Amino acid sequence: MKRILCLLATTAAIALTSTAVHAADMPMKAYMPPPPAPTWTGFYLGLNGGFGGDRNQYPFTVGGVAGTSTLNSSGFFGGGQVGYNWQFAPAWVAGVEADIDDADIQGLAQTTVPGASASIGTRLDWFGTVRGRVGYLVTPNALFYGTGGWAYGHVTSSASATAAGLGTGASVGSTQSGGWTAGAGLEYALNPSISFKTEYLFVNLGSTTLSSGVAAGVPFSLSEKTTVHTVKAGLNFKFNSWGGGWGL
Repeated sequence: MKRILCLLATTAAIALTSTAVHAADMPMKAYMPPPPAPTWTGFYLGLNGGFGGDRNQYPFTVGGVAGTSTLNSSGFFGGGQVGYNWQFAPAWVAGVEADIDDADIQGLAQTTVPGASASIGTRLDWFGTVRGRVGYLVTPNALFYGTGGWAYGHVTSSASATAAGLGTGASVGSTQSGGWTAGAGLEYALNPSISFKTEYLFVNLGSTTLSSGVAAGVPFSLSEKTTVHTVKAGLNFKFNSWGGGWGL
């Protein structure tokens, strides 16, 4: 019995020694450190598209009586943007962005009664903005930001009316550059070169006069004010993704 126990103990010791030697001979797996946090500093350009609309306002006066009519508008738009970001402090990002979009955002109203008819409509043909941006990195890859600045665009409006065989009408296309815009967005770095963003902007392009004069001895005027709520999605491509750590 003692010989059997001694033989078992010797066999176990040899097996343990062999396992330890084999483990020591195995190559150690290389340690892969996590990638560094992205840097948001740098120039970028991108593409965007979205949907917009609001209530166009039509202030009017007839014989000294003033009022305002409204007309719903809606439609799609798409274009591009270019900008620069500067990351600081270290979770804050400031920058400037300019964009321009072709648009088909319009509203049209028509009415007909016996002996008379009228129509009025407005189309936003294109618009652009130049804005500042300030944001906070809720994660190293996700930037929540507020934005605001100058807005401009081209609006084509028309109005016409006929009564008892007599008609009057006006069609005005104007580049309106005295507007402003404000909003907020979320941008996420997908990889070292590309980020995806969603953004809301309120765009106010101001007012323009459609028609004014005297009809049947009664003075009148009609103006139009263009405002648009926009929601867009876009992709940004960073110029200097090869520098500054992980980059965009």
